[in-house]
Amino acid sequence: MVISLHLNGKVETLDIDPSLRLLHLLRYTFGLLGTKEGCLHGHCGYCHVLLNDQLVLSCLTPAFLTHKGKVLTIEGFRGTPDYYDIEKGFLEVQYTPCGFCASARVLLTHAILQETLHPTEQVIRKRFTAILCRCTDPSRLVEAVQRAAAIRRHRQHAV
Repeated sequence: MVISLHLNGKVETLDIDPSLRLLHLLRYTFGLLGTKEGCLHGHCGYCHVLLNDQLVLSCLTPAFLTHKGKVLTIEGFRGTPDYYDIEKGFLEVQYTPCGFCASARVLLTHAILQETLHPTEQVIRKRFTAILCRCTDPSRLVEAVQRAAAIRRHRQHAV
C-alpha cells in the first residue's frame, strides 16, 4: 500500500505493509529512535507522537492512517521555539526524566501547552497518567510543566 505523509516537515512517499504500526515505521524505516517501543499495547505511553497535531500512541496506530497526514516526532520537534520553552522550563526546575520516557513527556507537555498556557496541577497530573514511567518526582513534573508554560507565555506575548 502506497502512502504519502509529512514526517517532521518533509514529504515522504513509500510502499508499506498494511499491518505496519506507526511506531515501527518511524523506528525501523526512518531510524527515528526517539519514539520508544514499550508495551506495544498502549499502556506505557512511551511511544507518543503527534499525528495531525493530536497526541497518539504510535504502537496502536496503523501506519496507513498517516496517509496525507502530518506526523511530528521528538526529532522533528527538537530545535523549535516551542521545544526550547519546554527544555528551559524542565531545566530551570531541575526536572530530568529518564531517556526512555523523556520524548513522550516533552510531546505531552507540548500538547498540554497547545490547549492552555495556564495548566492546573490537576490537569497536568491527570494527563501524565498516560505515561507509566516513575523516574521522576510528580511534584517536580507539575512545576516543570507550569514553568514551561510561563516561558512560552512570555515568549509569545513579548513583542
